[in-house]
Amino acid sequence: MIEPLPPGGRTRIGPYRLLGLLGAGGMGEVYLARAESAPPVHGEPLAGLVALKTVLAGLDLDDGFRVRFRREIAAAGAVRSPHSAALVGGDATGDTPWLATEYVPGPSLAEAVSRTGPLPEAVVRAVGSHLALALADMHAVRVLHRDLKPGNVLLGDDGPKVIDFGIAQAFEATRLTRTGVVVGSPGYISPEHVNGSRALVPASDVFCLGAVLAFAARGRGPFDDPDMAAVIFRIAHGEPELDGVPAGLRAVVERCLAPRPEDRPTPYELAGLLLPGGVPAPFPWHDALREQFAAHAERALRCAASVPAAPSRPPAPPRPLPVRTRRRGRLVAVAAIAVVCAVLGAAFLPGLLDGDGADGPAAGRPGASASEPVSASGPTVVPGADAGRTDDFGGRDGKLSARPAGWKPWKSGEDTGEYGCVLSAAVLVCSGEHGVTALDAATGGERWNVPEEPGPQTGADGRSIAAVEDGTVYAFVRDELVGLRLTDGKEVWRRTVPGGRPGTGAVYADGVIYYVARARGGSAGTLVAQQISGGEKPQKWGVDHDEFPFTLLAGDGRVVAVGSSIRVFDAESGERLPGVGEERTECGHPVLEDGELICVARDGLTVTDIAAPAGRRTLAEGMKGAKKPAVTADGTVVVSAPGEVRAFRLSDGEEVWHHVDTLLDEAAGDVSIVGPRALVHAEVTVDAYELDADGENPPETGKIFSLPVGGPPPSLIAVDEALFLSSPGDGTVLSGFAP
Repeated sequence: MIEPLPPGGRTRIGPYRLLGLLGAGGMGEVYLARAESAPPVHGEPLAGLVALKTVLAGLDLDDGFRVRFRREIAAAGAVRSPHSAALVGGDATGDTPWLATEYVPGPSLAEAVSRTGPLPEAVVRAVGSHLALALADMHAVRVLHRDLKPGNVLLGDDGPKVIDFGIAQAFEATRLTRTGVVVGSPGYISPEHVNGSRALVPASDVFCLGAVLAFAARGRGPFDDPDMAAVIFRIAHGEPELDGVPAGLRAVVERCLAPRPEDRPTPYELAGLLLPGGVPAPFPWHDALREQFAAHAERALRCAASVPAAPSRPPAPPRPLPVRTRRRGRLVAVAAIAVVCAVLGAAFLPGLLDGDGADGPAAGRPGASASEPVSASGPTVVPGADAGRTDDFGGRDGKLSARPAGWKPWKSGEDTGEYGCVLSAAVLVCSGEHGVTALDAATGGERWNVPEEPGPQTGADGRSIAAVEDGTVYAFVRDELVGLRLTDGKEVWRRTVPGGRPGTGAVYADGVIYYVARARGGSAGTLVAQQISGGEKPQKWGVDHDEFPFTLLAGDGRVVAVGSSIRVFDAESGERLPGVGEERTECGHPVLEDGELICVARDGLTVTDIAAPAGRRTLAEGMKGAKKPAVTADGTVVVSAPGEVRAFRLSDGEEVWHHVDTLLDEAAGDVSIVGPRALVHAEVTVDAYELDADGENPPETGKIFSLPVGGPPPSLIAVDEALFLSSPGDGTVLSGFAP
């Protein structure tokens, strides 16, 4: 609960006016506070309140402490999650270092269980699912919490939130603790903690969460013992006590507490194990806890009302966070953004703030320029439509085009781009649950919409945007390929798909759309070449196709269908060409470049000349779990796999550069070539690597975007300094600065 300020004590720290004392420890105190430049808001009595963490007055602060405190600020700023307390500001350099996060009016999990007893199983599952997603958001920006315990989980009306990054550590940060020093809270540390912080991995946080869930379900931790040596022994030897944990929950907790990190679930997997259908709304708290929430809110209101508001005065200039020189700048950059965003405004800032809550025409609303005429001329980018053209975003020595006039970061609503987008001139055309929608590429405002037609669903492959040609957008709508005028969405052409489900695997090259129409309810289909250039727009040819699933590629006068076998067709006539053959071929994430087929195999990349398959060779031998590679115009192959990003010369397989980080065991993503850099995009993050590097090539400052985590990676388009990303998960489309 909140205690009054001690007589004669501090009343202000940094730009904040102190209102009450939330807690104190051996070196620090946490206050309820409000920025002096942000007086109370009428009708929102809790608005602007923060939990301000600082050090005890009079402490002699050495450089090591300031380094650790600065790291805490950086970690808190990097983690942007609805399941953790958001950073508001921080200063590690002043006489009194401080850190301010959002105030959560509710008890800690430790306090709640001590007052009302163990939580019901349904509540434990909901709490655990939220906390697992909090860990996923932390790990996505390469931060480990390292001290997840019941006291560091605050319960609010909308769910739990993780707090206190006091000993959090960036994955790539240098170890600050001495050998032999155990960092964390007794009873809630992993075997890796016991063995030294050098061994910590994301799964270490999952172990701590398992102990927290056991505490929530049974009222005491699984390793509780008055003897510290006994606690450490039981953790190290995998001997938790789980009596009292409901039977349906026990197996999940046991997996979290597995002695070996590799045997524990990932945070996303854990969230699904706890609540496969997601957390219901409102959050399923029981009445006793809701009474505690109300009591905390009432005390905060009384405390705030007891301290008169400070006289209005101009706010002091913001004091930016000190920035360390780092080989990776994402964490520091995001932390600095979090501190200055309230003063500078978020509309133009990169990372998580791109397109998130900015003023202006975002969220799918008509933009300021939505009524202006749209030009149908300009370059067109269709990501993935032709899987062989991985240099579509601009060569190493040039840019595809300038970003649209008046562009700034924006974000659409949901259900706009589940099935992908294309960019043509200043218009982004997307396909989603709302149908085909044209967005102003500069503002995100809706230009026009052709609603989804009623009828049986065709799946994602049959609802994509196939191409833009001569000012016409070609999209699959139910069982037809439809041409829509780019300027206003008016239908100008329509062709029925022959005999079945449309659009599967569509690719575009040289005025022709290639796709497979699959017979409904069967495994037979037709590979179709549909011309869309010129006046007549005939179907050029159709040949039988009976293999599903598959990937189509087009380029260099050939169409290649990659499935369990690799089939090659002449693009002009549809004639089957001799090629790789009918044997079962391992070829994931295929790319076609200058007649060579690049495939992700189990143990590296294979490169096959489709006209002379006997000369198959291997790149990146030993690289496992690779994602889709990309090829530059001058023949450099860039590929990402868990923990590493590498570049090879296509001509001779020689490695050009690499970046290896074994701690990043879940970090991998598809690659796109954008001018002089390679972008690696996975879930919500985009990292940039210099193509002209030699040897070790650490990424530049990356970007974090507010997209759903845990789902398929977004589709990416890059033009000049602007990125356009569409999420297959919920259809959100956003645009933000490239790294």
